[in-house]
Amino acid sequence: MQLSVRRFRGESGERFSILVDESGMPLYYPALYVTAELRGASLSINTINSALSALKAMYIWQDYYGLDLESRFKRSELLLAHEIHSLRDFMQKPFESMVPQGGNVVALKGRKKKVSKDNQYNRMSVIASYVGFLAGRLHPMTATSAKEIAALAAQIKANRPRIGDKSDADRSDSHLDDDILDLVEEILKPGNESNPVADIGLQFRNALMFTILRLTGMRRGELLNLKIEDFDFSKNTLRIVRRADSDGDPRTYQPLAKTRERSFPLIPELMERIHDYVSRHRGKVPGARKHGYLFVVHKPGKTQGWPVSNSGFGKFIEKLSGLADEFAGLHAHALRHHWNYVFSKSCDDKNWTPEKEQKLRSYLMGWSETSGTANTYNKRHIKEAASKAAMGLQEKHLRKSSDDR
Repeated sequence: MQLSVRRFRGESGERFSILVDESGMPLYYPALYVTAELRGASLSINTINSALSALKAMYIWQDYYGLDLESRFKRSELLLAHEIHSLRDFMQKPFESMVPQGGNVVALKGRKKKVSKDNQYNRMSVIASYVGFLAGRLHPMTATSAKEIAALAAQIKANRPRIGDKSDADRSDSHLDDDILDLVEEILKPGNESNPVADIGLQFRNALMFTILRLTGMRRGELLNLKIEDFDFSKNTLRIVRRADSDGDPRTYQPLAKTRERSFPLIPELMERIHDYVSRHRGKVPGARKHGYLFVVHKPGKTQGWPVSNSGFGKFIEKLSGLADEFAGLHAHALRHHWNYVFSKSCDDKNWTPEKEQKLRSYLMGWSETSGTANTYNKRHIKEAASKAAMGLQEKHLRKSSDDR
C-alpha cells in the first residue's frame, strides 16, 4: 500500500489534510480520527499534518509485519508486547528507509540512519492516541475492554524514547557568529557582484527577508505571513498577526505564526528599506497587488506574484548555506537562536534582572511568560557566563599559589 498525506484548501480558505492511498482515496478511520479528535480539539493544520505522517508510518509498519489492526481489534485481539517493541523500533526509521525504491520495506539492521528522538517520541504519542481511538470503536464492548484498551495505549506510550535536556542544550548551542552573518548580509546587498541572484527586485527581497529575521528573531512562518498593513510607518512598528486559514492566501501549505500576536519596534532605517521594496520592486511584480502579503514570488510563472511559500523560502536558505563552508549551519531558526543570544548580552550590559529579561524576551518572541522557553534559549549565554566565572576562580587560585611561593 502506497500512502501519502494530501493537503488542500477549501473554498472558505480553511486548510485540510488527509491520508490517502495510491488511488487518492482517503483512509476511513484516519479521516474519522482527524475529524473527531484533532480538528475537534482545534489543533493547527501543521499539527494535524504531523499526526497523519505518524499514522502513515504506522500503516507501513503494519504492511511490513503483515498486521491489520482493524481486523485484530474486531476480533477482540490487542497488540502483544513484542509487537509494540517492533513498532517502537520501526518508528526510529526515516520514511526513505521504510519504503525504498522498489517498494520492498527494509528491516532495521545495523547502524542505519535514525530519526531524532523527538520525532520518534511524537510518532509513538500519535499512534498511542490513534490505537486507543480505533480499538475503542472496533473492539467488542466487555466489562474489561475499556481498561485493556487504555492499558494498550499506555504501553505504547511507555515505549517512547526518553527526552531529556540534551535537545534543549543542542538548541541553545545552535549559534552563528556575527562576522558570518555580516558576510551573508554583504553578499545579499543589492548590487553586490557575488549576489546569488541577478534580478534587482529579487535581491532587495532576499536581503530584506534575511535582515528582518536577524534583527527580530521571528520564525520563518511569521516572516512569510507578514502583510504590508502590519507595518505602521508613522510609529516604526511591526505587528505580528496570526492568520490561520486566511481566505486571501493562495498557498495550500500556508505558513503559520505559532507564537502570540505582538508588536515589534523597528529602527527607521529598516522601515525605509521595507517601504523601498514595496514601492519600487514589489508593486512591479504581476499579481502582487491581488493580496497584501509583503514578500512575493518574482520569478515568471504561474505563481508569480503569489506570497513566498515555505518551500520557496527553504530553497533561498539552502542556496545561501551552499555559498561557503562557513554558511553550512545557516537556517531560519539559527537566526532566532542568535537573536536570543545577542538579547541576553544586551540585557547584561543594562544590568537588568533575570525576571525582567525573561518577561521582555517572552513578549518579543511571542511566548507565554510561564512557558519556560525563554530559559531554554538563554542556556548558551548562561553557560558562557558560568565558564568565565569558573576560569576566573582558577586564575585567582593560581595567582595566589604563585604569590605564596
